[in-house]
Amino acid sequence: MSPIQNFEQHSRRLVDPDLPIQTRLEMVVEVRDSLEIAHTAEYLNFLKCYFPAFSVILLQITKPQLVDNPEHKLRNIVVEILNRLPHSEVLRPFVQDLLKVAMQVLTTDNEENGLICIRIIFDLLRNFRPTLENEVQPFLDFVCKIYQVFRFTVSHFFDNVKMEEVKPVETSVSSDQSLTPVAPVGNGQLNPSTRSFKIITESPLVVMFLFQLYSRLVQTNIPHLLPLMVAAISVPGPENVPSHLKPQFIELKGAQVKTVSFLTYLLKSCAEYIRPHEESICKSIVNLLVTCSDSASIRKELLVSLKHVLGTDFKRGLFPLIDTLLDERVLVGTGRACFESLRPLAYSLLAEIVHHVRGDLSLSQLSRIIYLFSRNMHDSTLSLSIHTTCARLMLNLVEPIFEKGVDQQSMDEARILLGRILDAFVGKFSAFKRTIPQLLEEGEVGKDRVTLRAKLELPVQAVLNLQVPVEHSKEVNDCKNLIKTLVMGMKTIIWSITHAHLPRPQVSLASQASAPQGFKGMREDEVWKASGVLKSGVHCLALFKEKDEEKEMLSLFSQILAIMEPRDLMDMFSLCMPELFECMINNNQLVQIFAALLQAPKVYKSFADVLINLLVSSKLDVLKNPDSDATKLVLHLFRCIFGAVTKAPLDFERILQHHVPVIMEVCMKNATEVEKPLGYMQLLRTVFRGLAGCKYELLLRDLIPMLLPCLNILLTMLEGPAGEDMKDLLLELCLTLPARLSSLLPYLPRLMKPLVFCLRGSDELVSLGLRTLEFWVDSLNPDFLEPSMANVMSEVILALWSHLRPVPYPWGGKALQILGKLGGRNRRFLKEPLTLECKDNPEHGLRVVLTFEPSTPFLVPLDKFINLAVGAVIHRNQGIDIYYRKQALKFLRVCLLSQLNLPGCVTDVGQTPRQLSTLLRSSVDSSWHRSESVEVKVSFNLNPS
Repeated sequence: MSPIQNFEQHSRRLVDPDLPIQTRLEMVVEVRDSLEIAHTAEYLNFLKCYFPAFSVILLQITKPQLVDNPEHKLRNIVVEILNRLPHSEVLRPFVQDLLKVAMQVLTTDNEENGLICIRIIFDLLRNFRPTLENEVQPFLDFVCKIYQVFRFTVSHFFDNVKMEEVKPVETSVSSDQSLTPVAPVGNGQLNPSTRSFKIITESPLVVMFLFQLYSRLVQTNIPHLLPLMVAAISVPGPENVPSHLKPQFIELKGAQVKTVSFLTYLLKSCAEYIRPHEESICKSIVNLLVTCSDSASIRKELLVSLKHVLGTDFKRGLFPLIDTLLDERVLVGTGRACFESLRPLAYSLLAEIVHHVRGDLSLSQLSRIIYLFSRNMHDSTLSLSIHTTCARLMLNLVEPIFEKGVDQQSMDEARILLGRILDAFVGKFSAFKRTIPQLLEEGEVGKDRVTLRAKLELPVQAVLNLQVPVEHSKEVNDCKNLIKTLVMGMKTIIWSITHAHLPRPQVSLASQASAPQGFKGMREDEVWKASGVLKSGVHCLALFKEKDEEKEMLSLFSQILAIMEPRDLMDMFSLCMPELFECMINNNQLVQIFAALLQAPKVYKSFADVLINLLVSSKLDVLKNPDSDATKLVLHLFRCIFGAVTKAPLDFERILQHHVPVIMEVCMKNATEVEKPLGYMQLLRTVFRGLAGCKYELLLRDLIPMLLPCLNILLTMLEGPAGEDMKDLLLELCLTLPARLSSLLPYLPRLMKPLVFCLRGSDELVSLGLRTLEFWVDSLNPDFLEPSMANVMSEVILALWSHLRPVPYPWGGKALQILGKLGGRNRRFLKEPLTLECKDNPEHGLRVVLTFEPSTPFLVPLDKFINLAVGAVIHRNQGIDIYYRKQALKFLRVCLLSQLNLPGCVTDVGQTPRQLSTLLRSSVDSSWHRSESVEVKVSFNLNPS
């Protein structure tokens, strides 16, 4: 179609009263197709010519139509053209008139044109806001009107109720549009704008914008509009909707949801007006969740409105409706799209509601909640953050459940619910035990890789346009948060189960008297469930790499176990100790849990008994391989046990009394049988050190028969070739034998040699030797001690003398004190000759410097040559030629003269070297002489020995 050449002529003909409707429609289509002219400099001329024409067409020439005919199409195209006009400064002079035309069409025309007019009004108010404040009220009046007849509109579509049977809320809004009942819309029929759910759906957004723009309108309009909106959202609609009315039903719910969104927007700014309607609004929101379709967008908007309500004091209106909200079909819907996209938001809101009302819930309601949230916590299609929300909610329910137990029946029911929470938490630990190794492996690779489940779900995600899997670092952090929540909650859960059948402090005395005597602790099935914390939970600690995180988690695990009853703890560890031992081999930091339990006042006795039973009965054989990780772990655990004995010596004596003799027997047996007994010797050192700090009368008395065999083995190993590698360890064992001094008296002379070695050894051994010697000197009669030390007295005193050094040497003062305590005995050994160390000819006595010029001089030792020459001169029967014997004598003479350095023997300082040089030359066979002359210089170098 060719562009319009003359705007004025074309527009004048457009409003010709005699122009046929079809021709007028064609001309309007021409204008619509040429609308690009509005983006040029001709825009003003276009408006001057066509805007009056369009106004005449809409307000005078044509009338609103409720059927789809050419006149409706004409009006629709004109409204569409007005909607497409650019909102530039050129349009400003026409804004007032355009707004009035749009309002007139909106209030009188059908739904289709009304929707376009709402967009026109909204755009005009948004782009030309300062000058249109006085034109806003007509639109607000229209909104009040459509809400006033809302119930009639619902009846018209679904009940066909006549207008006179409907009693809308009275308002002062006037209307020019008839409200005469009309048959439901059929084929070709159009809804009037005042009876349109679509118009109602679009209106709240415009009203919200106007209230933000012109705040004075709020106070004048809210008192009229708010009751109408509340009444509109409370209209239930039909229970059974025929298939041909499904589109209208969806529009109805969409309009109510948009209205709810507007009302929740007003919750904070207009609280005083909304407060009387608090209960009605909350009921309407829940009813809409029950009745609205499975449209993901509509349900999401409802959930967002619910979230706004929960952020205010109006949330109290939702509390009585908790039973309805616990139905997943109500909360999320039944559609696949709703199920996939809305569950995170829905369950977060439900968790918040439950948190607020948890104290008022019955046990049956709590049971439904635990089922719902424990199931969601194990749903792999939900994110880890939602799992964490579910776990936290169930933890918040532990205290209310515990307090519900006021009699035998309620205690039993409460304990069952607590057991279900425990089961859910332990099950999550088991799931993490399988998934964390894969998560760590992905982290080692250093790039984000989706899990197998995520790979399988990629096609589904593509179809549903769902979010792709989260990056690895976020997944790790979410896992850490969830694991930490689970671990912190286990302490509360186990304590509550343990005390579930004990009387509550807040229960009246009459109720307590009627209740049977309770027991404290866990049942067999509960212990079995709780053991999963150790079987699976400790594997989760591999995720915590940082030192502070790991320390915190180990502390939390220790606290869980420390609050248990000793009997329950023993049962739990008896179930999972072998598996836990293997886990500790791979992560030796878990030993800190054991160390903490050995210090816990409530359980240390029971735990120590279980642990040492395990080690002695089944783990001593691993010490045959001293370099293995298992050996290091066993020794570490023994150190923890014997390091805790000082906490309660009497209790530990009863525990250790049956095990220490077995340990010593096994160690002594393997010391002589295995190739590398280092592990067993280290275990003996741990045992001896642990027993040295306390007084164990019964235990030490049982060890007296084992002292002599043990000492014999230690001394034998110390003197043998294998003892060199373990010398320090064996010496320490000799001096720390677990026995009273009175029991060691018969063996004291044999301990003196190890004492001397200690005094000459490393700093640790010197300290041990000095302490031991001082203890003997202080405790024993000199008449008994001196004979025991007789054989090594000189060595002991010399060793003590070697430590007499000034500060900062650490042992000088202690050595001096011991020498003082010995008194005159520290000098008696001087009567006997001392065994002094000397060196047999440590260096060469006589050397000769040879120089073959122009080379560098070098030394030649002559000691062996002198011995050879002496042998040749003295021993005649060796068959040596007399010539060589004479040469040997001359060689000895020259060497002797050089050492004596007597006056008169050598007249020339260089004579002796020359004599030696001549001797060297004459001693060589003449047949070996070279033809050229070689200058040899000789000089003596004496190194006195």
